[in-house]
Amino acid sequence: MDLHRLAHNKALPDDGLLLSAPCVSFHFAGVYGLTVKRLFERHFLKKNLERIFDDHIVYSGATGIDNLDQYAFRKQLNNQVEILSRKANAGTYKFTKYKLKLVSKGRNKVPREISIPTVRDRIALRALCDFLGAHYKKTISFELPQNIVKRVKSNVGSGKYDSYIKLDIANFYPSVRHDELHSRLRKKVKNAEILDFIFSAITVPTVSKSRSMDTPMDQGVPQGLAISNILAAIYLINIDRFLDSLADVSCYRYVDDVLIFCNRREAEDIADKVIKRFAKIGLKVHDPITMPTKSSMGAITDRFDYLGYQFDNSVVSARQGTVENLKSSLVAIFTTHAHSKKKNEQFLLWRLNLRITGCVFENKSKGWLFFFSEINDEALLHVLDHYISKLCKRFEIKVKPKKFVRAFKELTHRRYETNYIPNFDDYDLDMMKEVLVDYLGMDVSKLEDDEIEFEFHKRVGRQVKDLLADVKDFGY
Repeated sequence: MDLHRLAHNKALPDDGLLLSAPCVSFHFAGVYGLTVKRLFERHFLKKNLERIFDDHIVYSGATGIDNLDQYAFRKQLNNQVEILSRKANAGTYKFTKYKLKLVSKGRNKVPREISIPTVRDRIALRALCDFLGAHYKKTISFELPQNIVKRVKSNVGSGKYDSYIKLDIANFYPSVRHDELHSRLRKKVKNAEILDFIFSAITVPTVSKSRSMDTPMDQGVPQGLAISNILAAIYLINIDRFLDSLADVSCYRYVDDVLIFCNRREAEDIADKVIKRFAKIGLKVHDPITMPTKSSMGAITDRFDYLGYQFDNSVVSARQGTVENLKSSLVAIFTTHAHSKKKNEQFLLWRLNLRITGCVFENKSKGWLFFFSEINDEALLHVLDHYISKLCKRFEIKVKPKKFVRAFKELTHRRYETNYIPNFDDYDLDMMKEVLVDYLGMDVSKLEDDEIEFEFHKRVGRQVKDLLADVKDFGY
């Protein structure tokens, strides 16, 4: 049995990061010999909470139901993290209601509900995520989708299997039973106060406007929180063990999408067993026979999609919907320029190149091309380059943007040496100034060095966040 697990939230997490693991533990010296309570206390030390604010929140513009942004919060940082540290370790901390944000999934689809915490709660949730990540380090692992796709490609070409089963869980996050989740957590988190803290975070209602009649949630895990991903993985621990017990198959699970390679004569029986196993914990899996638009099964030589990729025998490409999303975002860049009063072609070129190549920012790879780095469909890249050329002509733009074909070759053959794809983490102060002045139109003459660094990370981060829109719905 070959099981590859990936727990990753398809919706944008609270800090807008999509292509990275959902939480990265802050490793303290000697933590693995600590009791669960001591480990929790270490993660909620005042110093660590301040670090989380600096690393994850200081450049974000998101605000919760209290409308307190990170600028106003920074003035209160010392007092706020002291309160958070003290109350979390005393077991008396309570989360504030989350602000509702609706994210479109496309025409005729119900929008996804994202929960936006207050700034202080975001710090608490990130610390809790780090704690759970450290505590479950030997039990749960997270991988990038590209790594999963690499293994899928290997299976498709191996000749070992002749059929595939693709199963989709309906309304996964809203369907999580709290009693089932509590049962999973208490086996490893044997501390009532910590369990109460976790459930305080997921029972808080998500609202457009706070009202006195709002009631706690008794089912589901809010989407978009730092802990959403790891709680999903914990909830499905027994499912993963069940999948691991299946003989003569290869299984891949990406939150609510399951892909199984098997032999044709066993496909229907395997699908039936898996659907029934998910049903035991309250999760409905779309039947591939009665709902082939959601789940499916067929010959491995048939064309099928997984994680936004399209597999068609030896050709691995991006699903058509993701290509159309990318094209729409490229048109939007030109349209914004056309309606701008300043008509800064250098800014247009900078944004366009960033959309084409992606980048490295805050130690993470960002962008469409990074996400689809496992395709082998070079013809698609030429189509995209031709599309940009046509846009330049249509909008009468004379700049010469970078090429998808060249960027893909640099990414796949010279990822760590190339200068073609920007690595903003390597930018020195002069390079930061150049971006702020030449492309973003800022006057930095009166700014101190630390202010320049702050503005660079904030403004570039805003542009990088736009790259996520191209791949946010890759699983659908």
